[in-house]
Amino acid sequence: MTLDLAGHAVIIAREGVEAIRIFEHSAVDLVILDWMVPDISGIEILEWVRERMGRVLPVLFLSARIREDEIVTALQAGADDYLVKPIRRRELVARVEALWRRAYPEEGRNVSRLVVGRYVVDFRQRIVSFDDREIELTPKEFDIASVLFRNVGRIISRESLFRLIWGRGQDGVSRSLDTHIYRLRNKLRFCDGTGIRLRSVYTHGYRLEAVEDYSIDGNL
Repeated sequence: MTLDLAGHAVIIAREGVEAIRIFEHSAVDLVILDWMVPDISGIEILEWVRERMGRVLPVLFLSARIREDEIVTALQAGADDYLVKPIRRRELVARVEALWRRAYPEEGRNVSRLVVGRYVVDFRQRIVSFDDREIELTPKEFDIASVLFRNVGRIISRESLFRLIWGRGQDGVSRSLDTHIYRLRNKLRFCDGTGIRLRSVYTHGYRLEAVEDYSIDGNL
């Protein structure tokens, strides 16, 4: 595939139900949708994504439908861009990478320090601070926190955390993750009062999200 050759990891879903199953169990960074899906329309999938996964996840609509009202419908439903078939390969790659840069401006940089609202994450010293006060975390707690802070607004599946932190699936470590998440909520004070909360997304995983306006700044 074009995107494979451009260095992107691609998961293909041939039906809407299959796509939703992937969203529920995998960490997805960008979605390309076609209007015509065998069992569910692309618009219905788009609405599901926006309702369940928020507005941070970039979505590119790719369709043979060229009527202005249809394009407007997709954009108003939450699509970030719309590309009409037949596709030109270089344009597809360019649009995907442009969406990626807008959605994840900190990605691809060797960020050693990340400021998220009142929190500062120092990846070199493995320290999280809140209002200039260092918070004592265990190594595993810092590893989990670093994944969450690097992905503010994005759902991180439990399976992804198991593999990123423990290097394997959830067998034998599911309860351990629950314990670490519970402790992180308390230590980092993720709640409305701090401007950042950690939300459990049913059947999906976790999402660190803003309760109020905040800024993200990554330093090299």
